[in-house]
Amino acid sequence: MAKKKLKIMVSSTVYGAESELDSLYGILTGFGYEVIMSKEGTLYVPALVSNEEACLQAVEDCDLFLGIIFPRYGSGITHKEIKKAIELHKPRWFIAHHYVTFAREILKQYMYRGSRKNRQFTYKKTSVMDSHKVIEMYNDAIQNNLAIGERKANWAQPFFKTAEVQPFIETQFKNIKKRKAEIALLKNSVQ
Repeated sequence: MAKKKLKIMVSSTVYGAESELDSLYGILTGFGYEVIMSKEGTLYVPALVSNEEACLQAVEDCDLFLGIIFPRYGSGITHKEIKKAIELHKPRWFIAHHYVTFAREILKQYMYRGSRKNRQFTYKKTSVMDSHKVIEMYNDAIQNNLAIGERKANWAQPFFKTAEVQPFIETQFKNIKKRKAEIALLKNSVQ
């Protein structure tokens, strides 16, 4: 595993976040990762499969998963990628835009009745957030449905400006040797 690059998938919506994603791609490739990112064209698309199938296959193929939760829901594929990464117990990290965490705090009183979804809740697209499903995606990422002691790999680093993400990315991914050792331990413990 020493010579093989670790594959890190960066999962996010793209529209409106192109420059942030370009920067993140540069940082992670600079650290020595093979970055799987649809925006950069590095996501392998098998012949005769849908975009969604290609993206979910990429989740299966990656070693590490970085989910970015912007206030745009888009097609919903990012949400499915996050759920797949959780299902597969991929080593994963999340960063979430402040608009998402802020909206979640305000809207949860309307979106839920106790621990159940309020079926009467409606949300109209705004210039700040296009869908309330962004909040559901965030809740899935942090494993909000589980008791706090049962949650694993649910860290979601908040950010408002792109520059605020860099210290988190450096802390989590700069030491690639450490991440390779963790992956090796995880693979050995599963076998």
